[in-house]
This record gives sequence, structure tokens and C-alpha cells, in this order.
Amino acid sequence: MFSFDNYLFALLVVLVPVFVYYSFFYKRDRSIFGLFCCVSIILSMTYPLELATGHIYDLRTIPWLLTFLYGGLNMGLAATALIFVYRLIIGVDIGLLITIFTYLTSGISVVLFLKKYQKVDLKQKLKISFFLTIFNTVLVLMGIIYSPANFNLTVLPTFVAYFILSHLVTILIVVYIIETLQEKEQNKSKLQQAEKIKIVGEIAASVAHEVRNPLTVVKGFIHIFKNEKNITRDQIVSLELMDSELQRAEKIIHDYLSLAKSKPTDLEKLDMIEIVKNVVGVMESYALLNGVNIVTNLQDSHYITANRSELSQVFLNIIKNGIESIENKGSLTISARKLGNYVEVNITDNGKGMSDEEIKRLGSPFYTTKDQGTGLGTMVCYKIIDSLKGEIKVNSTINEGTTFSVILPLVEQ
Repeated sequence: MFSFDNYLFALLVVLVPVFVYYSFFYKRDRSIFGLFCCVSIILSMTYPLELATGHIYDLRTIPWLLTFLYGGLNMGLAATALIFVYRLIIGVDIGLLITIFTYLTSGISVVLFLKKYQKVDLKQKLKISFFLTIFNTVLVLMGIIYSPANFNLTVLPTFVAYFILSHLVTILIVVYIIETLQEKEQNKSKLQQAEKIKIVGEIAASVAHEVRNPLTVVKGFIHIFKNEKNITRDQIVSLELMDSELQRAEKIIHDYLSLAKSKPTDLEKLDMIEIVKNVVGVMESYALLNGVNIVTNLQDSHYITANRSELSQVFLNIIKNGIESIENKGSLTISARKLGNYVEVNITDNGKGMSDEEIKRLGSPFYTTKDQGTGLGTMVCYKIIDSLKGEIKVNSTINEGTTFSVILPLVEQ
């Protein structure tokens, strides 16, 4: 007969790989999570739950679904193939046919929800995982009930109840735990990032002003020399190069000073969409020079509290980076939408994209994906948005493009 102890063991088989991954392998490739789930699938199928004599079932659906949702599409397909192969090894019977039909059909529904799942909050993720699990379990039950194999009808109501409830309870528990662990790791990373920014800011405050003064003197002499009558063309080119490099140095110092600010000043109520449109107007000529077409979908007004120049700087940096990531002709799409009490502006390019490791390092001191750059511009963007109680999210695929999502809290109009 079914016992609670047996269910706890089945739950443990699902949870242990999750805790192991998030304890030791979280910052590595997510395919490792998929491998742990595959191990959980094998263990679940090897040690099933027995409700009555001859009537057994397992929780393979849970790690199988988690492989898709948190391990990626490729690992999900690999897990599906693993279920088919292992079920074939167990035996060729009606159960194998039910397994193939169930996981092929429900696999299609999982793939359809996959992209949406990555973008929604915890509440929506629980709803999606709940729906996908119940869809799979209903398919399995239909296959069992209508199969020609003998089934004890007296056990049927209890079997159905245990089968559905155990799956639904398990998926909700596991998804909640995974999201909680992810949030904990993300908060830990944010805290470490804040400490790094604080250190860089303290260094900036003590050094930047002292460096700016001699740079100003050098710039003054360069302009004097450029106006000399006896200067040669080669010397003019050299002086112009020096001048451009000094301007670059001043920009770096300006970014350092931005990091040194403890909190934003001159905050005011702003229409975020108006700010974005103004920045787009400034960047259109630069985009055309790089063969990039900017497409906007900015209609409704969304009001936030921010510093106008700092917020403009954020969008200027992100749009400029998006344009520069497109090596050949391409497009950059900018859209906005309301998410509850927040507004989200999405800036999407079809450039070279970034790996998961590159995304994780974005905003770190002196890290950049460009040949020439300091990484301070992106770091400043993260600091400004964080100081406004907002968030920057990045989704990217190599050779397909990148989406930067700037999310800020709305204020009452």
C-alpha cells in the first residue's frame, strides 16, 4: 500500500539533485542541472511508489519537467529520450506506448510555454508548472484507464487521487524551492556587486579630481599648439589623436565620479517613454552610420521618479552598446510595457549576442565585451537603476541577439 514514507523518499530523490546543483554548481552551465535531473529520472523509475499490489507509479514527470524549465530545451529533449530508452529497458508493453504518447504530447506543450516561463514572476511560474504537470498526469491516467491491461477498479479512485495530488504538490514545492534558491544566489551576487562598486567609487572619489586637473592643463596646451602657424599636417593629426584620447580619459573619469555618488540627486517625476524617445532621436544618426535601423514601439506614458540626465545616460549607453554589437546591417527594437506597478523598457538587437558567463559578468568593474572599453559605462547603468529601486535584466543568445530590460517602479500620475 501507499505510505507517506514512500512519498517522502520519492520527494527526496527529486530534491537532492536540486540542492546539490544550487550548492556547488549554480554558476556553471545549466546543462549540469539537466544532468542531475536525468539522474533523478532514473532513480524515480527504478524505485517507484506502490499504491497496491501491481499498481505502481513514479514521479519522473517532475525532474523531466524541471529539465526543460531550468536546464534548457536541449537537455529537456535529452531527458525525454532517456525516459523512452529506460522504459524500453524495463519492458516492451502497453506502458511503453503510454509513456511515448504522453511525453511526446506533453513535451510539445512544455516547449510552447518555455520562453514565457523564463520571463514571468514566481506566481506565474507556479501556475505554468501546475498546468503542465496536471496536463501530463491526465494524459498518463487516460492511457492507464483506457488501456487493455487489467486495472483494479476498486483501487482506481484512490490511485487517481494519489497520482494527481503527489505530482501537483511535488512540482509546487520544488519550483518554489528552486526560485527561492535562485533569488538567494542573485541577492548574494548583487551584494557582492554593490561592494565592488562601493570600493571603486571610494577610489574614484580620492583620485578622479586630482587626475582631471592636469588633464585640463594638457588639453589647453594641445589647443594652443593646434593654432600655431608653423605646425605640420602630421603634427596636427598627432595633436588631434592626443585630444581624442584625452576626451576618452575625461569620460572614464566622469564615469568614476558617477560611481562615487552615494545616491541619486535632483530626482523628479518623469515620463520614461519621453526620455527614451529623446535618446533615440539623439542616437538615430549614429545608428545610420553603423547600418542599424531603430524600430520603436513606444506609445503610452509611464511616469517614474529619476534624475533626467542619469536616466538618459542609462538608455544612451545601452542603445549605443546594442548598435555596436551589430557587426553588419541589422535592427534594434525598443518597446515598453506595464508590469503591475513597474514599467519595463526592452531594447533588443540582432547582434552577436553573449554567453551566459558574459551576461553574469556584466556590470562588473572593468569588464567589457568590446575591444575598446572599460566596462564602466555598463557598471554605471546598473548602479543608477539599482539606486532607483529598479532592475536590469539581460537575455541573450549567441549569434542571435540580446535584449536589455530596464525595469523601474511607477509613480502615481
